Amino acid sequence: MLPLGRTYHNYMKPQVKEIQMTEAVLETETAERQVGLRLSQAYFGFAMGLALVFGFVCSPHMFAYDISMVRVLVLMAGGMVTLWLMSQRARSARWIGAATALLFAGLAAIDHAAFGALDTLAIYIGQPITTAIMYAEYAGAVAVAAYLLFAPSAKRILCEPPDLAPGAIDGHSWDKPLRERVRTKVFWRDLMIYFVVFSMLGHWAEMLFCRLIVAGVFMGDYDPTNAMLWDQWLFPFTAEGAAVVAIVVLLHPASRWLLKKTGNRVLPAVLLSFLLTALVCTSIDFTTGMIANQDYSLWDYRALPFNFMGQVCLQNSMVYSIAATLIVWVIYPLTDKLLRRSPRGVVNAIAFGLLGMYLFLAMLYFVDVMALFR
Repeated sequence: MLPLGRTYHNYMKPQVKEIQMTEAVLETETAERQVGLRLSQAYFGFAMGLALVFGFVCSPHMFAYDISMVRVLVLMAGGMVTLWLMSQRARSARWIGAATALLFAGLAAIDHAAFGALDTLAIYIGQPITTAIMYAEYAGAVAVAAYLLFAPSAKRILCEPPDLAPGAIDGHSWDKPLRERVRTKVFWRDLMIYFVVFSMLGHWAEMLFCRLIVAGVFMGDYDPTNAMLWDQWLFPFTAEGAAVVAIVVLLHPASRWLLKKTGNRVLPAVLLSFLLTALVCTSIDFTTGMIANQDYSLWDYRALPFNFMGQVCLQNSMVYSIAATLIVWVIYPLTDKLLRRSPRGVVNAIAFGLLGMYLFLAMLYFVDVMALFR
């Protein structure tokens, strides 16, 4: 029963006001807790942005594979993973983010002190500004690491357990039609992993192929002074990455269809798949050559038998068609099985790490701003 002379509205009004004040205090506390998180995210975003700008203005032939490359790749890979984990409020963001910041700062200190990494920058903007940037870099890294490791707000916000659930218990990604698969994030995540990884592997396979030419296994010649091939060994060979994307999207589904049409007879299906693979891979190689190799600076097959316009030849087409067929029937099914049975959180972290590394490498090698001034 309400007290005499008080309506229900007047009786509840103080309690409602108290609840609203409590909610406002909680919202203020939550916002204050997230200030450190926002600053940490801003640090990684700003540092990664500077790295991309550095890759944008730096000429590839002037970029040495030394500690500078290591610290930039640590920042790009670890930073991307950390930002993604922070968006998921994952507790592992604290340890990975702190390790990335401290390792990046340590490598930067060694690079600055022992190799004079900022000497060139000091010529353009002056030593005082360069020194200020250097110490701001160190201070930011230490502050972010301290916040992530020791701040109570970081422990309260970044508290979600890691996602260790497998992508699938059984089955394969191709069990569903392609039109359904393209609507899922997992499909595009896996496709990005294949593209980046096989762009790198394609470069190293090219190096091996040149060694086999020297050994007399294959016909042809190569340029031992080609810095892009021999010195810049992280240069992404996008043609190989695109070929594996085509395998996942087109050639592997085609191989399953051929297997079904041949009554599950493996040998006829593999032979037909090889012919289709040779056609697609040769077309990709030829298209890449007509776009990027019109002056034959990258490769020149005009001296080899059965070549077409010097961009493709029978020998090389057979080599990478055999390799692609092996990927279609063996490597891709095994890799798909591994990805689907691995913890989703681990695969997502690997994907974001690879994406961060590739963004820097693409900015470094595919955008040469300094060429406009030469």
